[in-house]
Formats: sequence, structure tokens, C-alpha cells
Amino acid sequence: MKTERMMTGRGLQGFAWVMTALAMALTSTGCGDECVDDFDCRDKGTAAEGKRYTCVESKCEQTPVAVPDAGTEADAGTGSDAGTSTDAGTGTDAGTSTDAGTGTDAGTSTDAGTETDAGTGTDAGTEPDSGTDPCKTATYDPKLGTLQLQAGFVAGEAATLPSAAGPVGVTPGPTYSLYTVVSDGYTGPHALYSLGTWPQVSLGTSPLFNVAAPSDRGPSASLFLSPFVETDGQRVLTGYTKSGAGFPGSVGVYDAAAPASSTYVSAPSNFSAGVVPGAFLVNGGGLDTVSAGLAVYALKTDVTPYTALKVGTLPPETGGSGFTAVSTNGVAMLGYFSDVTFLNEGRAVAPALISQALTSGTPFSVADAPALDVGSNFVAASGHGEGVSVLRGDYVPPDYNFAGTDVSRFAFTVADGGASVTVGARQPVLVYVDQCTSVTGLTAIGSDLLVGVDDKNGARLVRIQQAP
Repeated sequence: MKTERMMTGRGLQGFAWVMTALAMALTSTGCGDECVDDFDCRDKGTAAEGKRYTCVESKCEQTPVAVPDAGTEADAGTGSDAGTSTDAGTGTDAGTSTDAGTGTDAGTSTDAGTETDAGTGTDAGTEPDSGTDPCKTATYDPKLGTLQLQAGFVAGEAATLPSAAGPVGVTPGPTYSLYTVVSDGYTGPHALYSLGTWPQVSLGTSPLFNVAAPSDRGPSASLFLSPFVETDGQRVLTGYTKSGAGFPGSVGVYDAAAPASSTYVSAPSNFSAGVVPGAFLVNGGGLDTVSAGLAVYALKTDVTPYTALKVGTLPPETGGSGFTAVSTNGVAMLGYFSDVTFLNEGRAVAPALISQALTSGTPFSVADAPALDVGSNFVAASGHGEGVSVLRGDYVPPDYNFAGTDVSRFAFTVADGGASVTVGARQPVLVYVDQCTSVTGLTAIGSDLLVGVDDKNGARLVRIQQAP
């Protein structure tokens, strides 16, 4: 899955809020390998000044970035320069015939002070200038920053997102309780916290649940947290993976009503999750004792003990796990990374097919469901009323940082007693006019969309509602 870890505060920018080619979602790297190409090294964060991470013999290493420098090209140190040819120390020199005050001299003509010079032209000090930042002079809306809200939607309440917060999950309501994961780097600790009740958002004073299973705790345990927090109102699901063959990992199920009943379930390559009646859906490489490669699995929570089964088969073109989002009318958008298009793809699976698979244990084919015509890559998805919204954009060379273009919604119409679904045309919700404000995550809040927003004014959550 080429993706971006979403919905995080500034405290996790070097860890969970990074662009990555998450090893946990791919099957192409070997046991112990960090990378197969430079794309896989973006979870390393920001390299030292003048360097970038590259993949060298399956390891991510910092290598120098070659850039035009003050000692090369059309520069004050070469070419027609104060140190060569017609120079203050040679030929026509300061002290002979044509002097330092006239003619072709260090003070006139082709000189270190004129024409193609370190102080003029296309230079480090002019035109695109490293000293000017358009985001400093941009106009910011108090809620949406520089993002532009589109027709058909309104911005509701907004709340500051605590700096330590990671991915956010919201209970079904009508009272919306929020949860988040707080993590201190790859080695942790990693813990589930309360974020209060919307819109009174505040980080709880003590952790509710250790996200890491007992066997994966300690200073030597390096974990990759999955970018989801999902809750059915009573239980809260989180996840993580580790390096190694098959990218082993676990999901943790915190029981808010009976914390002592909280548990952990093996879940290799888990990347995304969603909630359907009586179960959590997990997009990954297996669940508990069920192992069938990259697929859609379910953890049934309406039975004791919880039961795992495979409910969806991903298309043959699948090269990595993908996104999961469930609409209020029961449609599940189930995703995968395509080795054909090299994009994240999404399919809308009808609620009756999901219910049937949960009952019979016979998986449905995700490839048979209608596709979302996203028209680009996308790196986040969430239920949004009777539909889903996705964050569109792509990774831009040379550093392959993600550049968002918009948040767009796709409406779902269910027919035939829940057995079929029609996907509507893409409807823009929020549009980027620049990269000064970014969307850091999407999650559902009732029939509305809760958007994580970050810019120079800080990280915050904004509730986006459909206009009456």
C-alpha cells in the first residue's frame, strides 16, 4: 500500500504522520529487508540537511543530494568570473591600463556584481527564493485554512487536536466519544487514550489500553502503528505490524464496558479496518488463525470468544492492502493497491453480500463490486453519510512527498434488498488551492465527515456537513 499515515497531531510527525510505502502492506520485500526502492524509505522521516534517504542493498541509507552549488555552473566561482579570464588579478588588471574603476573591470561588465551573478538572475537569492514563503502571506480561514469548501457542504464545529494525538476514532453516537493513539516513536510506548466528547476535545490524563500485545513490548520492539482507530461504541480496534516475513502484527480490541475483557488478535499486514453490524472488517494478510494472504477478514464480535474468518477475496492485481470505509447505509468500500494501475483502488460492496459472508463463511469477490472512479491516487478514506469520502492526490518527485488535490465524496445507492449498489459521480468537498494547509485524516462522525486539518495555525478537527 503506497500510503500516508493519517489523522495525527504534530507530536507524531516523525513517526505516524509520514509518507510511506508501508512494508506491512506489501509482499515484495524479504524478511529483514527495509526497502526495495527509494519509495519504501519515506517512513524514515526527514533526512539530515543536504541528504535524502535512498534504498541501498535493501537498507535505507542517507545519501548526499546533488544540487547546483555556489561552486558550480553559472556561479561567482566559475565562467566569466572575478577569479578567471578578465580578472582583478590577471590580464587587464586593477593596477594596469584598464583599471578597477573603468572598462572591463571587477566593477563593471561581466562581473561578480552584475548579470549572471550570485545576487541576480535565477539565483539562490531571487526568483524562486529560498527566503520567501507564500504560506506566510496566504489568507487562512479559522477552520479550513487555505482549503476551499465546495458547494453542497458547510463547515460545522471545529476543535483543536492535541499535539500528541494520532489516528482518531469516533463512536456511532448520538453522543460522539473520541479515541486516539498516542505513541512515542517506533519503540513506544503506544497507548489508546480518550479524546473526550465532541466538540469538547481533550486528551485523557491516563492511557486506557496498551496497543502493543505483551510479547511486543519493550525497548527493542519496533512497531509500525496502523493508521486506524475504529469503534462500534463498546469496543475500540487498533493495530500495528512489525518487520519480518509476512509482516507480523496484531490488532488490539479494547472493551470500554469491560476493560478486563480486552484482548489481542494476530493480524499480519493489517492496514485498514471498518465496522459493520456484529464485526470489525480488517484489510490485511490474515486474522487470528485464519491465514489466506492479502484479503478482507472479519472479527465477529457478536459471539464469545471473538471469531475470525475471511469474508472477501481481493483481485489478482492486488500488490498491497488498501483502505476500508463503511457508509451509513451499510456499503463497505474495500480497497487494494493495484499492480496494474499503481494506484489505490476502491470497490463498493453491497451490505447483503457482507452479511451473507459473515453468516456462511463464503467470501465474496471484491473485484465483482462496482469501482469508485477516483481518477487519481488516494491516501485516506472514510464513511460520509450514505457514501464515502477520499483524500485524492499523489506522491511528487523527486522526494515523493504527498501533495493533496482535494477531498471528494462518492454517494452510494442501495437496491435489491441490499444486494446491489450504485456508485455516484465524484463530488468535491474540499479543494487544495496550495499546500499551505493539509488534510491529515478523515473519519466519520455520524452522517458527517470529521476532517483533520493542519497548517501554521496548528492541528485541528473540523466537522463537514452536507448542506440542507
